[in-house]
Amino acid sequence: MFVSTLRLLLPRPLNRVTLVGALHDVHTGFLDQTSVYQFTLTCSLLEPQNKVGRAAAKNTVAPAPQLVKEHYTVRCLGDEAYTEALKSTLEEGSVVRVIGRLKTFEVAEGGKKQLFPTILVEQGRWSVVALLHSPRKQRRDWQLQAALTETLHSK
Repeated sequence: MFVSTLRLLLPRPLNRVTLVGALHDVHTGFLDQTSVYQFTLTCSLLEPQNKVGRAAAKNTVAPAPQLVKEHYTVRCLGDEAYTEALKSTLEEGSVVRVIGRLKTFEVAEGGKKQLFPTILVEQGRWSVVALLHSPRKQRRDWQLQAALTETLHSK
């Protein structure tokens, strides 16, 4: 009872990112002792075109918005059962919702150090990867959620 009340009172992270997009470029492996499932998330958004000068002010028809694609690296960290559940349910082209935190890693390439932004999804830390649509119709979001909650309860 006390532990569950304490969990509710703990501060939630202020650095919280929610993204929806298509999953591709999947990589799996280990980072120290932690299992990693990493992928690129492509998000599409409509960006309005800017009107230029007085000629645009006379035109009453608004220009069509431009489709812009943004790419984000998502790194899911947890035990092997968690990453195996992600690997067995998610596939290239799946549309997923990701809730995680933004972290910048320093990567050395060719003698230069670059900052590399990544969305971290840590198992059991207010982070979620939810399947919204899969190219395979037989796989549903409830299968992923059941597998992920099963790994949480097995701890």
